[in-house]
Amino acid sequence: MRGRVGIAILFALLLSQNVARGEERWPDERRAGPFVIHADFALRQIEPLIEQLAALQSDVDRALGVGTAREEIHLFLFQRKSTYLGYLREYFPTAPDRRALFIKQRGPGMVFAYRSDELDVDLRHECTHALLHANLSIVPLWLDEGLAEYFEVPPKDRAFDNPHLSSVRWKRRFGSLTPIVELERIEELEGMGRAEYRDAWAWVHFMLHGPEPARDELQRYLRDIRELNPPGQLSTRLARSLPDVDEHFSRHFRDWSR
Repeated sequence: MRGRVGIAILFALLLSQNVARGEERWPDERRAGPFVIHADFALRQIEPLIEQLAALQSDVDRALGVGTAREEIHLFLFQRKSTYLGYLREYFPTAPDRRALFIKQRGPGMVFAYRSDELDVDLRHECTHALLHANLSIVPLWLDEGLAEYFEVPPKDRAFDNPHLSSVRWKRRFGSLTPIVELERIEELEGMGRAEYRDAWAWVHFMLHGPEPARDELQRYLRDIRELNPPGQLSTRLARSLPDVDEHFSRHFRDWSR
């Protein structure tokens, strides 16, 4: 599990006050899709990643049908970890020590990160959170993290080469994957350990690549959230649309191949 926070942290009005005052001092800035990127280094150094981020919104919408972001999302990127941590200590004194953070309160979502060896993965993960929360008023924690785990890898790896896949296949043989109803009970990030991140990803993979009724139900569920209709529990909806859903889930990973 990577160091990250994908839920709102209470720093109201930050963007309009402290961050906004500092925007003019950023050496390089760029727009990429819904993202407004501010960096203390030349963004041409990560051009391929910027192109991937610009396409991420289309990837998410194509898979989930959540539409385009209703607001812009600000990315703040740092060359050095020390600068990143110093910035967070100044403006976010209670923020956890993570390689990357997604923060949203009342205004636009914000993503903060530094150029670690995992920057590509970190940004795809946190920007997935940002895109979801730019469109949806709520996202259950397990689903929020499962979707971010799915989209954090490059597009070519999402179906067959996510690092979670081999572990999920092994755990499936012993019936030790977390049922969706248990994932739905997790309300705090502290309840998401390695197994929960892996199994949340597994349920997302099943819904996106498994039986068509599962994908259709996921999209209807998210559409209800987007349209402010009470969505209910996704597990209940899946069981209604796809009887014996747990058996379908297990069979999906037993049979999944290129």
